[in-house]
Amino acid sequence: QPGLDAREWDEAAYRRGILRERDLSCRTLFRAVFYDQRDEPDPDVLLAAASSDGSLASFSLSSCIASSASAHAAPQPAAAALVDPVCIVQAHSGPVYDAKFYNDPIQPLLFSCGDDGHIRGWRWHEMQSCLLPLSLQGDHVEPILDLVNPQHEGPWGARSPIPENNAIAISKQDGSLFAAAGDACAYCWDVVCIYLRKVASVK
Repeated sequence: QPGLDAREWDEAAYRRGILRERDLSCRTLFRAVFYDQRDEPDPDVLLAAASSDGSLASFSLSSCIASSASAHAAPQPAAAALVDPVCIVQAHSGPVYDAKFYNDPIQPLLFSCGDDGHIRGWRWHEMQSCLLPLSLQGDHVEPILDLVNPQHEGPWGARSPIPENNAIAISKQDGSLFAAAGDACAYCWDVVCIYLRKVASVK
């Protein structure tokens, strides 16, 4: 039978499948945040999920509900339906602990922070409009902002490790971003100023 022919054995695909199953069984979801798009004419409910594998994923709630309904309508419904994300980005080199939206009416940003000490801003519309298949996604989107916590200088000029970010908050009044870091400090970033300088440098 062709299925038992060892010449058709795909070792790489088998390894990827094993790693994916292992990853799904031990992944931890640290934060899920809804995107506020009440001003759009026909809004779908979208959310972003931050996970322990360093990824950011976006999901469409209507797709999740439709997938769950079809799974329960099957003759032998599964215990839970697995829904593929709209987009997935490898955002950090370690776990992503928190994510928050900066709801700019023209260019909304999704900020993420994690164990690597970075705070990164992602163009939300760019993530949602990705046409690549999920197997090719991951590093296809670059962050528009990349903020790094300061290092403290110790004896003989030695620098401390970059402290992780455990949580972030965004002020709706002035657009400031606040980070609670692992060095027992809270840091404030002027997102508007940094973003405008970034856009000006690109132009």
